[in-house]
Amino acid sequence: MIDIKILKLLSAEGFDERFYEVSAKTPTYKKAYEAVEDEHELYFGRRRYAGYDSYRVCRHLRIKKKGK
Repeated sequence: MIDIKILKLLSAEGFDERFYEVSAKTPTYKKAYEAVEDEHELYFGRRRYAGYDSYRVCRHLRIKKKGK
């Protein structure tokens, strides 16, 4: 059976949730992003975002959309 934490990486919100967990333990957001992206690639065979800047823009848009 696949762990729910792994399956959450498939959604943008789940990826963000894991990013926030990891960012509490890493010195920079970029390192946190890379760690979570590495997890995603390990389990699903590909990266979710093109890079940190792409993720940052998408996350910002999701946050902004929630505020409306």
